Amino acid sequence: MRLGRDYTNCLVFDYLSEAEKKAFKEGKLDIGSMNAIAIHKAKLDVTRQIEVTREIGFGHIELDADLPNPYIALSGEERAKIKRVAEYNDITLSLHLPYSYVGGSVCCMQESDRTVALELHKKCIEFASDVGAKYVNMHPGSVPFYHAIGKYKERTHRALVASLVELADFASKHNVALHLENNVAFDNVYSEIGDCVLAIEDARQQGADVYFNLDIGHWFTRANFGKEIPSAPEKVMEVLPKELLKEVHLNDYVPDKKMFHPPLHLEWGLLKKENLRRYSEIVKRKGVEVVVLETALKNEQQVLDRRNLLKAESQYVREIFGA
Repeated sequence: MRLGRDYTNCLVFDYLSEAEKKAFKEGKLDIGSMNAIAIHKAKLDVTRQIEVTREIGFGHIELDADLPNPYIALSGEERAKIKRVAEYNDITLSLHLPYSYVGGSVCCMQESDRTVALELHKKCIEFASDVGAKYVNMHPGSVPFYHAIGKYKERTHRALVASLVELADFASKHNVALHLENNVAFDNVYSEIGDCVLAIEDARQQGADVYFNLDIGHWFTRANFGKEIPSAPEKVMEVLPKELLKEVHLNDYVPDKKMFHPPLHLEWGLLKKENLRRYSEIVKRKGVEVVVLETALKNEQQVLDRRNLLKAESQYVREIFGA
């Protein structure tokens, strides 16, 4: 099993101009604006992500193709370089498919909209295949709250299953394993594990080779909608059939603050060290191939101390997982 990272905003500061860095340090530029200015550049520099991954002792990177998405515009030569550098450094890759704007229409009952979303996803899957990625990961899409009930929900389910079948076939032909990841509860649909597994099983009955990427931090968002989080939340992994698991996402959540992806070693959220130890035991027993951390920097101090924070969190997780 490999440990990996989706770097989210952890490397973005390095791609600001000197004037922008100064503005950030003076409190004139917030983290959201920092991301808007430079996250495209950070995503594009895959070689740097590979270097950092080697430095922290991990073996996998999940590239993020949500907006802004620099990857589908890359030339064949640029894609070949990414593949070559990753293989030379023994770093495996996966790709997170787009999930906002157009990408969020994979469960849309309107065929014209769903078709556009699938075409975007297919372009991203082609990129993933070209760089040698082993897995691609998609969200189930989102709907307005008034489409999350009754007959609307049934039509949404049929649309998602149709998307899974088509995309899984396309991914298989490109030697990539398609995963469905559970939404956050704020997306109105497919935040519950049972709903996701049902969609996957329905797609599998039609011959689709599709897997489940449980994002445990996403599942924690149910707390903001009055749903229970057990005292040992990591045990939710136990209900998952091992044949559905290849890649999973590991991140935390702070329900009271609605804070996504805080650094794990700070123990701000629901996952303490003992929870992570049990989580590690479960995913190993289930045969999970890669665990991807999705930590995000949450304040100015963390941004400015990003290198030490990444090293400290990585060492903490490696020790827990025995990696």
